[in-house]
Amino acid sequence: MARPFAMASRRYGREPWRSWSGGSVLLGRCLFPLLPEDRLDEPLDNEQQRWIVAADVRLAEREDLAAQLNLDPVTLSDGAIVAAALERWGEAAFERIYGVFAVIAWDRQERRLVLARDAMGDRPLYYHAEAGRFAAASMPDILLADPATPRTPDVEQYRQFLRMNSFAPGRSAYTGIDIVRPGHMLAVSSTGQQETAWWKPDLTPLLLNTQAEYEDTLSQAIENAVGTCLRRASGKVGAHLSGGFDSTAVATTAALALARDGQRITAFVAAPREGPVRTMATRHFADESHVAARTAAMHDNMDLVRVVPGQGPLAGLDRTRALYPSPIVNLCNLPWFEEINDTARDHGVSVLLHGLMGNSSISESGIWALRELARQRRFKLWLRTARGLVRGGWMRWRGVLFNTVEDLLPDRLWRWGMVLSGRPIEDDRDMSLLTDSAYEEAAQAHCHAAAEAGEPVPDSGRFGRERGISSVEGRLISTRTNGAGDHYKAMLAEWGLDLRDPTADRRLFELALRIPVERLVWNGEPRAILRRVLADRAPPEVLDNRQRGYQGADWAQAICQDRQAFVDEMERLELYEPTAAFLDTAKVRRLIADLPEDGSSDWDSDEAENSYRLACLLTISAASHMRSIARSNL
Repeated sequence: MARPFAMASRRYGREPWRSWSGGSVLLGRCLFPLLPEDRLDEPLDNEQQRWIVAADVRLAEREDLAAQLNLDPVTLSDGAIVAAALERWGEAAFERIYGVFAVIAWDRQERRLVLARDAMGDRPLYYHAEAGRFAAASMPDILLADPATPRTPDVEQYRQFLRMNSFAPGRSAYTGIDIVRPGHMLAVSSTGQQETAWWKPDLTPLLLNTQAEYEDTLSQAIENAVGTCLRRASGKVGAHLSGGFDSTAVATTAALALARDGQRITAFVAAPREGPVRTMATRHFADESHVAARTAAMHDNMDLVRVVPGQGPLAGLDRTRALYPSPIVNLCNLPWFEEINDTARDHGVSVLLHGLMGNSSISESGIWALRELARQRRFKLWLRTARGLVRGGWMRWRGVLFNTVEDLLPDRLWRWGMVLSGRPIEDDRDMSLLTDSAYEEAAQAHCHAAAEAGEPVPDSGRFGRERGISSVEGRLISTRTNGAGDHYKAMLAEWGLDLRDPTADRRLFELALRIPVERLVWNGEPRAILRRVLADRAPPEVLDNRQRGYQGADWAQAICQDRQAFVDEMERLELYEPTAAFLDTAKVRRLIADLPEDGSSDWDSDEAENSYRLACLLTISAASHMRSIARSNL
C-alpha cells in the first residue's frame, strides 16, 4: 500500500519517498526541503528509538531545544530533534516545541500512534478511520490514494461554511476525513482514539513597570519571530506589504534583519485595476500601494513590486477547487493573492512573509479596554483612557460611551448606537444565499459541534457581536479554527513558496495575549505599543493613518470581467441538487436577472456589495468546490 501514498505525496515533496514499516504500521514522508537542515539525519533512520517519527516541521528555537536535550543541532534535522524530544518527554514534548509542525509518531513500546499540530495550525494533518483501519497524511488527496477511503463531499460542512465561514472544528470537506485541530494531539490505539489540547497558553497578565518596557519586550519578540522565519535552504525572501500595521511590521523588521547581512527583500503590494472602486465604509481606502511605497522608501534594501490582478475571481476557478482542500472564503481576493505568488516565484522568492494573524496578536487596538476597565470598576483609568481617545481625535464622547456598553445592549439599541457613532452595520443575513431554515440550522449545528469539541461557542447572531467576552478571549477565538495550513501547503506545491507568518509565532502570540489591554491603548492612543515599535521603520502615512486599506476594492470590475462565468456558476447552484436543497433559489434567480452592467452605478451600494461580492462569491466558491469533490459533471 506504500506505493500509492508515495506517488500522491510527490505532489507536495521534492525529496525521495522514505518509509519505515513495522508489522501493520507504515510511516513515510516525502519532504519539500525548506531549510539547510532538512537534508540532515532523519528520525525514520533510527531503529533504536522508542518513537518512530514522520514530521513536517520548522523549529523556531532549534538551538535552545537541542541544548535542553544535550544534542548538537549541527548534525540533526528539525524532525530528528522533535523525535529526540519525544524520547525524553513523551507527549509533553509538544509544549516545549516552538515552531510550526505536523507530527505523526509511532510509540513502539505502547503500540499507539500520536498525531499533533502546531498551535496556530500552519501545518495541516488529516486522518481517516474506518473498520479497524487508520490513515493520516498532510493532505486529504494523499489519503484518497487508498481506494478504501471514500471521496464524498460532506454537504453539512459546506452548509455550515456558508453560514459561519468555516467548517466545524476538526471536520473537513470530505465525509469520513477529519483534521487534527491546531494545538491538539490525537492518540490512536487498539482501544480507540482521543484528541486533547496540548496548547494551553499562560494568560497571566504581564506586569511591567513602564510603557517603555512593554515596547522593548514586544519589539524584541517581533524581531525574534521574524528572524526565525528568515531561515531558508535557498532563494530570496519576499513579503506582503500593505498600508496596515501587520504587514508593515513584518516586512520592515525583516528588511532591517536582512540589511545586517547585506541582503535584500522584495515586498509585494496589491493594487486595484484602473477604474471605479468601492470600499465598504468611508474609513477605508482602496489603493494601498502608495502607502506601501512610502514604507519601502525608508529601507534601502527593500524592493517594492506593485501587483495588479489580470484575471477575475472565476477565471482560475478550476485550478482553485482542485488545488485547495477547503473552499476560499473571500474569492475576490484570490486573483491578487495568486498574482503575488506568480510574481514572487518569478523573482526567485522561496520564503514569502505575511501577517495574517497580526490582528489577533501584535496589532490589537486596545479599544476593548473601555468595556473591560468599566467592568473591573477601574473608573479612574477608564476616564484617563476615554479622555485620551477624545483628545486625540480617535473618538467622540458618544463613541466612548457606546464602546463601553455596546456588548450589554440588545440588538435594537445596539443598532441605534452604531448609527449614531457612524459605524457600518454588517448584517450577516444579507450576505447569505441560504434559505431561512438552513441559515438558522447551520448556525445551530456549528455551535453544537464547537461545544462538543470543547471549543468556545461562536456568536451565531446576525451581527457577530461576540458579547460577554474579553479582548483576550476574542483573540483566542480567532485561533479556534482548523487553521490555514492546508492552503499554505497547497501554495507550496503549486508555486514553491513557503508562506510564513511571524505574527503567528507562538511566543509572540502568547506575549501579546499577556499584555494588559489598557497598555495597548495607553494614554488614549490605539495600538500604542506597536506604534512606538514601528516609529523608526514606518512612515507617518502608516502610523497616523485613521483609515484601513480595503482589499479587492475593484471587486465589481472583477465580476464584470468574468460576467459569463459568474452567471454560469450561479445557474449551477440550482441545477446541482445538494446545493439547491439549502439555497434560496428564488434569490439566486433574482440576482442573476438584476446583475448590473459594467460601469453601472448600481454596483455602488451596500446591497450590491453584500449580495454579489460577499454572498454570491462565497456560495460559488463553496458550491464549485463541493461539485469538484463529488466529480459532478455540472
